Amino acid sequence: MSANITENTLPIYDRLLYKVITYYATIWKDRRSDKIYNDWLNNFKDSSCEEKEKLHALFLLSKFMYFGNVELRELLRCVFRDLFKYPIVAEIRRNNNNTKDISLINRIFNDELSKTKFLGVGNPSESGVHLLYYFRQENNLEKGCFINTHEIFKTNLIKEKDANDVDISRIDIKIRNSNIKRYVFIDDFCGSGTQAKDYSKDIVEQIKHINKDIEVNYLMLFGTEDGINSVKNETKFDKVETVFTIDSSFKCFSDNSRYFCKPINEIEKDFCKNMCEKYGSTLWNMHPLGYKDGQLLLSLFHNTPDNTLPIFWVENTTWTPIFKRFHKIY
Repeated sequence: MSANITENTLPIYDRLLYKVITYYATIWKDRRSDKIYNDWLNNFKDSSCEEKEKLHALFLLSKFMYFGNVELRELLRCVFRDLFKYPIVAEIRRNNNNTKDISLINRIFNDELSKTKFLGVGNPSESGVHLLYYFRQENNLEKGCFINTHEIFKTNLIKEKDANDVDISRIDIKIRNSNIKRYVFIDDFCGSGTQAKDYSKDIVEQIKHINKDIEVNYLMLFGTEDGINSVKNETKFDKVETVFTIDSSFKCFSDNSRYFCKPINEIEKDFCKNMCEKYGSTLWNMHPLGYKDGQLLLSLFHNTPDNTLPIFWVENTTWTPIFKRFHKIY
């Protein structure tokens, strides 16, 4: 079936379905392809407008962004190359009369790399840490470039006496490896910035308190503008950067939403939003349009952010997800 025939002759529902099926055959190919979209569409069954709901749900699905294993690995290469390596190389050149001497640049860069440690955001079971394995593979990095957060610090128990000759003790905390110049935290997604801010309070502020000259960076695959600005303004990270910035146009029902910028006669933005709020209030009452009103249409190979519309990822006895989210269990 040619693209021209699909675009111009099929009814809107069939055109959207054709697009979704094409996604499953190409960029969604590592997802289940056994017509799970039918199971998901069957969630929408308001008898007064079932056909209309399914059309609008299919429209949203046709706009959904899914990044599979191949795409994530490419993004991890971008994190290292564009956000880490290139800025250091640019500084090396500036400090050496804009040199083009590759051997000199590589020698100094490798020295900088030896003074850098990469870490994941979260505990070892979370996605930020999980991605480090692929990050190391894709960028041909040695195992020694990576550490766990508990390896940053060295604690010593110091016993002494107070002014009254009473035995007392205190904990002295230092940076374990004084040769480390920078710590780089890698994350997959920054939505509201809450986790990064919590991490800053627990770890980054302590590093800076011990040695303010140590550079601490937060680099991510995806980040919302609001989340990135929140982390930049409310933490002590020296650098906060992302490969893919999610601006307000990616917020599904925002005034400048990219998904409704081209009017389609059969698709109504208000109806679509009301439908998502109706089902979302049942699926996740506190955040019917995603965590902190995220309104995203986004899923990654290893998980779906909770900032994405809940109609896509919630799973319960009455609702079948299409991009299931694996929740953290605390």
